[in-house]
Amino acid sequence: MHQEPADVVVIGAGAAGMAAAATLARGGAQVVVLEARDRLGGRIWTHQPKGWSMPIELGAEFLHGENQALAAWLRRGRLQQIPVSEQHWLASGSQHTPIPDVWDRINAVMARIGPRYRGAFGAWLERHDDRIDDADQVLARTFVEGFHGAPLDEMSAHTLYRAARGPAEEQARIRGGYGRLVDVLERAMKDQRVDVRLNTVVTEVRWKRGAVTVVAKEAAWQARAVVVTLPVGVLQAAPGTRGAIRFVPALPQKEREWRRLGCGHAIRVVLRLRADVWRRGGLPAELRARQGRAFGFLHSDEPEFPVWWSEAPQPVLVGWTGGPAAARWSGASPQRQQRAARRVLARLLACPVTRLERVILDWRTHDWTADPFSRCAYSFSAAGAEHVPALLARPVQRTVFFAGEATADPLELGTVHGALMSGERAAREVRKEIES
Repeated sequence: MHQEPADVVVIGAGAAGMAAAATLARGGAQVVVLEARDRLGGRIWTHQPKGWSMPIELGAEFLHGENQALAAWLRRGRLQQIPVSEQHWLASGSQHTPIPDVWDRINAVMARIGPRYRGAFGAWLERHDDRIDDADQVLARTFVEGFHGAPLDEMSAHTLYRAARGPAEEQARIRGGYGRLVDVLERAMKDQRVDVRLNTVVTEVRWKRGAVTVVAKEAAWQARAVVVTLPVGVLQAAPGTRGAIRFVPALPQKEREWRRLGCGHAIRVVLRLRADVWRRGGLPAELRARQGRAFGFLHSDEPEFPVWWSEAPQPVLVGWTGGPAAARWSGASPQRQQRAARRVLARLLACPVTRLERVILDWRTHDWTADPFSRCAYSFSAAGAEHVPALLARPVQRTVFFAGEATADPLELGTVHGALMSGERAAREVRKEIES
């Protein structure tokens, strides 16, 4: 097998891998990035379907709060942020009730957990449900299952409490889509002459202290260190399955760590609507645009696709299901997934499916759990394992390094900025070793 030399091999070209590669190369290292997909970005996937007026997000979509690492990359690319509409509504039957203080209400529930309880959120909620308003329970449940992609009986209540005690986070989008950030990271790698190999599925990492051989079907690469940025779902994959990597010698301690991480599931269905949908017809009057703005988010207690949000003024509507419901739907055909989402939407809008069909022109979806190179949407903080991401982030024998959103602080798990920070952190660790 043909072997190529490098100082560092980075496995994965998502946000963490690209940030690590650009940072390492800027310090003078010869870096090779190996990516299984035919594109950069990993779980960032901004797609421009033919006939659509705007690019859509099939992966990461929102910026969460202020973060220095993310802000630096946005400034570097001169990328602009668009505020997300905070017009939230709660659907119950045919009624749609505005919720102007949705985040305050969710945080109020989580703040009641207190600093001492260290179990799962589901168990805590079951013990306190008679003291919490029904609407607030709906918001809290859909937040945990949707936002975190986690089952209630696995999600860390302590992490939810910590987040509720922190500063409020404003959400935003990147003008032009998250793919613009991928472009900035790609340019940074090109400027530093990083060698990027797409369609390269790594199968094995052979290592000893100070030396690694990274093996793919086509070739192998020898280096002084490797940075593994694979999603937690891929790390947890059974040996021999597509995308899984074998470490030689094995890493039993690391394997125990990544198996304790929560692997969150989420499925989104993106609908392209008739161009005039926000102004007339197809939606209940209270959800239509006023002064150019339509509703932001529609919440419900539906077991599947309970949360919807608009991309107004663009005629695009997104349906979201997470946690156990997304896991159940994973592997179903995209057609079945979008039909299920439409049925839920028709119920939430209190209109016949046939009437709804008149305003839907096209749709797209992506099943990240069924995707062999992700196997889940993102990680979440599991009860009793809040400390595990920090353990996973530690290098092995100053040779095998780990990055990715699953190695971030529990409050940053599942975020792009958590991935960026982890990639930059791993790059600093590697540089310290190869320069010593």
